[in-house]
Amino acid sequence: MADGDRRGQDVGWAEALDRVRWLGPGLVMAATAIGASHLVLAPTAGASFGYALLWVVLLSHLFKYPAFEFGPRYAVAADESLLDGYRDVPGPRGWALWVFLAGTVVQGVSVLAGVLGVASAVAAAAVPGLPLWAWSLLLGAACGMLLWSGGFGGLSGLSKWMLAILAAMTAVAFLATPPPASAWARLVVPEVPGGAVLLLAALLGWMPTGIDVSVWHSLWALERRDEWRERAGGSERAASLRVGLTDMRIGYGLSFVLAVMTLTLGAEVLRPTGSVPEGADVALTLARLYTDVLGEWMFPVFLVAAFFGMFSSAYGVLDGFPRAFEATVRRLPLSAGADREGSGPLYWGFLWGTLILAVAETALLPDPVMLVTVAAVASFLLAPVTFGLNYWCVTRLVDDRELRPGRLLRGWAVAGIFFMAAATGLYLWLHVL
Repeated sequence: MADGDRRGQDVGWAEALDRVRWLGPGLVMAATAIGASHLVLAPTAGASFGYALLWVVLLSHLFKYPAFEFGPRYAVAADESLLDGYRDVPGPRGWALWVFLAGTVVQGVSVLAGVLGVASAVAAAAVPGLPLWAWSLLLGAACGMLLWSGGFGGLSGLSKWMLAILAAMTAVAFLATPPPASAWARLVVPEVPGGAVLLLAALLGWMPTGIDVSVWHSLWALERRDEWRERAGGSERAASLRVGLTDMRIGYGLSFVLAVMTLTLGAEVLRPTGSVPEGADVALTLARLYTDVLGEWMFPVFLVAAFFGMFSSAYGVLDGFPRAFEATVRRLPLSAGADREGSGPLYWGFLWGTLILAVAETALLPDPVMLVTVAAVASFLLAPVTFGLNYWCVTRLVDDRELRPGRLLRGWAVAGIFFMAAATGLYLWLHVL
C-alpha cells in the first residue's frame, strides 16, 4: 500500500486525539495525566494501604515505558502505524489484529463504563437526585451527540484549563501536606498488603495508562511527523523522532509525578480518617483531598474541574475505541477488498453499542471505583501481548538501523515484557487457577 493511501486511511486520528489532548505536539501523556487512574486508583491505594503500593507506581511507569516509545518510533521509522505492523506478524494471517480487535471490544465497554461512572459520580455530587446509570446515560448520550455534530471544539479549551487547575490543586495540596521522609523508601521497597492484589493489578494496568494506547499514539504520530520535522529544523526522520520522543518523555514524567502526589494525598488525608473512595459517593470522598487541606471553598472548584476533566476523558474514550475498532477491521484480511467509504457504520455501530453496554454495566455495578478497577485489570491482562507485538514490530520491521531501538532500550523492553507477563501470570494463578 502506498504511503499516501495508508495515511489517508488514518486521517482524523490527530483531530480525534487532540480533542482531549491539547498540550501541544507529542504531549499526549501530559494531557491524560489527571485521569481515572490518577484521580481514583492512586488515592484509593493511598487511602486503603498507605504508602505500601507506592513502588507499583514507579515500576509501572518504568517497565511500561518502552511500549509507549515504540508507538511514535515505529510510526516515524516505518511510515505506518503499529496496526499495519501487526498485520505482518508471523503466524496465522491477521492473528495479531484479531487479538487487538478482541481487546478493543472488551476494553471499549469496560473503559467507557469506568470513565462514565466517575464523571457521573462527580455530576451526582454536584446535582443529586439521579442514579449513577441515569447520569451515565445522559453524559454518554451528550458525548455521542457532540461527536455526531462535531461540536466539542467550544468545550475543549475550557476542559484544558479545568485539567490544568486540577493538576495545580493537586500540587498545592501535596506541598501543603507532604509525606514523611520515610515514605519515599516505599518507592523501592515492594510490599503487597493483604487484600491489595486486585488494586495492584489495576495500577499496573492503568499507570500511566493502558499499553494499548501506544497503538493510538502510533496512529496519531503519523499525523505529526511533518510538524515534528519542522520543529527539528531538518528533513531527517531521526530529527523529527527526537522531537516527538522528547515531548512524550516530558509528559510521561509529569504523569509519574502526579501519580505519586495523588497516592500520597490519599495516604496523608484520607487514610487517617478511615475514608476510602467507594460507591456512588466517591466524588465526595475524593474532594476531601483538597477541602481538608486547602479549605471548603475548594469543593465547588474540585467538582467543576473534575467533571470537565472526566467528561472530556469519556468523550475521548467514546471516540477513540470506535476509531481503533474501525481501523483494525479495515486491516483484517477479510476486509482487504472492502469499500473504504462504507466503513463509517463500523464506527457508529461500535460507538452506540459500547455506550449501551457501558450504561448497563454502570446500572449493574454502581460503584465507579470498581468499574475503573475492572477496566484497568482488563488492560493489565492484555498488556504483555500488546507489549510483545510492539517489540516485534519495532525490532523486525524497521529497516533504518538508526531508528531502531538501541541495545539498552531493547533490554529494557524485554525486562518490561517479562515483568508484565510474570505479573499477569501470578495474578491469574492467584485468582483463576
